[in-house]
Amino acid sequence: MPAETAEAVAWALQQSIVVDGDAYPVKKDTCQMLVDKVSEYFNANNIEYGSFSFADLMAGGFLD
Repeated sequence: MPAETAEAVAWALQQSIVVDGDAYPVKKDTCQMLVDKVSEYFNANNIEYGSFSFADLMAGGFLD
């Protein structure tokens, strides 16, 4: 995982996803939403990363 992963997770947890006009906050237990937002952060900041999953974020201690 990139060195910026902790920053990406912190940013992702401040975001929400809008579905059919309803906003849903990203939380530690919204696995796919969290992974999607972390990827969005990496992409927006031109951070190179490989494929990863929610389990990788947990194993890395980024959700403690």
